[in-house]
Amino acid sequence: MAGCASQTTSLPVESTRQLGNLHAQVERLARQLFDTSGRINPDAPLAVGTILPSHLQNGKSLPEFQALGVQIQESLVTFATQAGLNVVEFKALPAVHITAGQDVMLSRDVEALSSEVNLQYLLTGTYSEQEQSLLVNLRLIELPSKRLLAAATDYLPKDVAWAQGKVTSRNQMLYRGEY
Repeated sequence: MAGCASQTTSLPVESTRQLGNLHAQVERLARQLFDTSGRINPDAPLAVGTILPSHLQNGKSLPEFQALGVQIQESLVTFATQAGLNVVEFKALPAVHITAGQDVMLSRDVEALSSEVNLQYLLTGTYSEQEQSLLVNLRLIELPSKRLLAAATDYLPKDVAWAQGKVTSRNQMLYRGEY
């Protein structure tokens, strides 16, 4: 990697510090990841993918907590951008689609998006539901070598994005919590 920056990319000092706040919890992961990514070129294009469950049902459908993976992705996009990295929004449409109730600029419709995106790095990861927490694993991958430049793992409280109720529904089954 000729021309790579030798300095470590770091996040700005100011941040959200609310306990239980998903964005603040993801900040810990982002700091862990970026503090160990000294070989990354901050000018090279980076895409941040949706953080998916470590195993999908039948390998096809997303689980009930799909919104969690998308929100972790959005927080990582924020932190990577604030750290000065060249984040590429690969979900950006080529034009704004205006409807009666909204202006649509991003899409997950593959047919509507550009088929090619120039990237040097991918930031991706998985999460696994534990009894009392979510185990989140992130990795920063250099393309085309597919070499890992950095990785981070942390536990997030299970109620980080939603309140823990006495009775919850997961995978079409009811679970009774602690009383």
